[in-house]
Amino acid sequence: MTPFNYSDTKYGIHSTTERYAWSAYFLFALLSSLIGDTLILAASSQRSAFKVNKLIVRVIQHIAVSDIASAVTTVLPALVSMVTNSWVLGEPLCLITAYTGYITYQAGTYLIAVLTTIKFLILKYPVRAATWTTKRAQQICSLTWASSFIVVFLQMVMKKGDEYFDYRRYGCSRGSITGPWKKAVAITASIFAFTPNVIIVVITVPTLRFVVEARRSARRVHGHVPRQGAVTVVLTALIYCISIVPISVYQIVTVFIKEDGGSHVEYYRMGCFFLMINIMANFYIYTLTIKTFRRYILVRVRLMTKCFSVSNKTSPAGDDLKGNGVDKSTSQTVNNDTSL
Repeated sequence: MTPFNYSDTKYGIHSTTERYAWSAYFLFALLSSLIGDTLILAASSQRSAFKVNKLIVRVIQHIAVSDIASAVTTVLPALVSMVTNSWVLGEPLCLITAYTGYITYQAGTYLIAVLTTIKFLILKYPVRAATWTTKRAQQICSLTWASSFIVVFLQMVMKKGDEYFDYRRYGCSRGSITGPWKKAVAITASIFAFTPNVIIVVITVPTLRFVVEARRSARRVHGHVPRQGAVTVVLTALIYCISIVPISVYQIVTVFIKEDGGSHVEYYRMGCFFLMINIMANFYIYTLTIKTFRRYILVRVRLMTKCFSVSNKTSPAGDDLKGNGVDKSTSQTVNNDTSL
C-alpha cells in the first residue's frame, strides 16, 4: 500500500492504554449493533413485538441492515487495527472497506432522513397516510440505497487505487479526486452528504413540537395520545445529530485553520469515533421508547435465564453421577421412579 497523507504511524495512538480503551469502545459498538440490530430485525417481523406504524417499521428494518453493514465494514476493521496498531487485513479489504463503509453509513443517514420525513407526514396528514402501503416505503428505501452508491461510484471511477490506511481514525480512506471532474465530484458529494442532514434537522423540530403539544393537550383533558412512534423517531434523529456535531465542527473549522497535526488530529479522531454512536444507539432507543419491543426483549432474556439456570441445576448432578461411577441409564431409571 503506497503511503499517502495520514498513513504515517506518527498520526496513530502511541499510548497502549488509550488504544485499548478505544478498542473496548469499538467492541461495545460492534456488539451493540450486531446483537441489537439483529433483535430489531427479528422483532420487527412480528407485529405484536413492534407496534408502530407499518411504514416506520419498514424503514427501521432498513436502518438496522445499514447499521449491521456499517459495524462489519467500519467498526470491526477499526477494532482489529486499533488492537494491532496497524492495518493487517490486506490491501483488497482496505479497498473494499474504504468504499463500503461510506456507502453503508451514508445509506443510514438517508434512511434516518426518510424516517423523520415519513413520521412528520403521518402526523401532518393522518387520513392520507392511512392509505400508504409498505410497498411505497420499500421503494423509497431502495432509492436511498441506490443514491448512496452514486458518489462512491464516481470516486471509484476517478481515483481507483489511491486508497490508504488512515491512522487518525484507524480505517481505510479514499484518495482525493484530481483532474477536470474534481470540482463536479466534490460538489456532488457535498450535496449528497449535506442534504439529508438538513432534512433531519428541519423535520425533527416540528415533529418534536407536535409531540410536546399533543402531550400537553392530552393532560388537559386527562386523555392519552399514542406517541411512542413519534418519540422513537425524534430520539433517533436527535442521537444522529449529536453524533455528527464533532465532525461537523471539524469540517467547518479546518476551512480556516491549517492542518498540521497535534490537536487537529486528535479532534478529527474523536469526531470519527463519535459517529459510531449512531450505529449502536437504535437498539437502546427502541428498548426505551417502544413498550412491545421492550416486552419482546424481556421475554427472550427471561427465557435465556431460565435455560441457563436449568442447565446449571442439571450439570452438578450429572458431574456427581459421573464422579460416583453411576451408570447414566441407571440414573435415568431412578429419576423416572422419583417423578412417579
